[in-house]
Amino acid sequence: MRFALALPLFFAFGPSLARSQSFVVKDVRVFDGERVADRRSVLVENGRISQVAGPDLRVPQGTEVIDGRGRTLLPGLIDSHVHLTDSAAADLRQALSLGVTTVLDMFSGSTRFEHIKLLRAADSAGLADVRTAGIGASAPGGHPSQMGGPPFPTLTDSSEAEDFVTQRAAEGSDFIKIVYDDLSSLGMSLPTLGRGTVAALIAAAHAHGKLAVVHALSEAQARTAIELGADGLVHLFTGPTVSNDFAAIVASLGAFVVPTLGVLYASCGKPNGAGIVGDSLLRPFIRPMWRPMMTRTISWPNGPQSCDGTGAAIRQLSENKVPILAGTDAPSPGQTYGASLHGELDLLVGAGLSASQALIAATSAPARAFGLTDRGRIAPGLRADLLLVDGDPTKDVHATRRIAAIWKRGVRVARARYDN
Repeated sequence: MRFALALPLFFAFGPSLARSQSFVVKDVRVFDGERVADRRSVLVENGRISQVAGPDLRVPQGTEVIDGRGRTLLPGLIDSHVHLTDSAAADLRQALSLGVTTVLDMFSGSTRFEHIKLLRAADSAGLADVRTAGIGASAPGGHPSQMGGPPFPTLTDSSEAEDFVTQRAAEGSDFIKIVYDDLSSLGMSLPTLGRGTVAALIAAAHAHGKLAVVHALSEAQARTAIELGADGLVHLFTGPTVSNDFAAIVASLGAFVVPTLGVLYASCGKPNGAGIVGDSLLRPFIRPMWRPMMTRTISWPNGPQSCDGTGAAIRQLSENKVPILAGTDAPSPGQTYGASLHGELDLLVGAGLSASQALIAATSAPARAFGLTDRGRIAPGLRADLLLVDGDPTKDVHATRRIAAIWKRGVRVARARYDN
């Protein structure tokens, strides 16, 4: 049966079989995932970065030469928080067409999870690569069960944690997602896992060699999760303030944070979706079915939240050198695959990060945090997942939207465009 499922993918995503062509991007500004250098040449061979040198690099005969003058070459972008739909292949195609070469799926079960695993294994040159949490850990009746969909396994106490994680590891989860949130910060009240269960899940994940990442939308629960040993938070939180020592605690325990500012700011009455879908550099690559969703907002029982503490937390995290990872929570209302990551970069800069820090949040920082050692930087031996843009995004982060070319594993991407 597994072969029968894989066969249509073989034909539908034939670009996975495309052979990488040797090419060199010459005389280009390079942001290598950490720092920027002018007038560099980057040679790609067999789907890998072969050399990074000066403009006088000797180009092998027969190698395609791409003029990089006035442009910047970056690692392919990584979205550290998405939720793929039943149309996962189309979601990944859209992401890739907007320069996002890898996405991290934060909760998938049932047949969707099986489909995502097939896409992950295929690693098609025509779709963004994917890693997935599979089924996340939640309490019976807890988030996200209120959103509908097929039932999924839940936990009632800490004694079930080891078995839960063992099953997720056997199924192929790349990391373990834990929901530690009753949604009270949004004016709702749902069951949630107990502190002991969260601790047991984190310990079990680590025993299986898996990262444990936590969804929490209040500072109190976020702090507890970090103190219990969570590797990262996949959201920040809303609120009028943040404790002075929050980021220091996160830093001292070596955790990372995926703020998902776009969705948090929307809950505070400051949505950014209309600006994203209205951008002529992004809109043509957003599937028409998603465009109406970009201007949708959600009315919470307690009305708009305050995000003053959210912005202050970002500044704290940056000052304490906590790894900040860019993630969108697509397809939440106002967010979509690929395009919204460019919006998230803009919000991170608005919250106080430099443009280069925001780019790190979408390249080397997530690669390092999630153990993706073959990507996220431009260096010899790494995958040629690359994004070429006009201008200098280390000075104006909006330049990431001016896409000149995208490569995945050295294969140039034919961008999926929707002009209707």
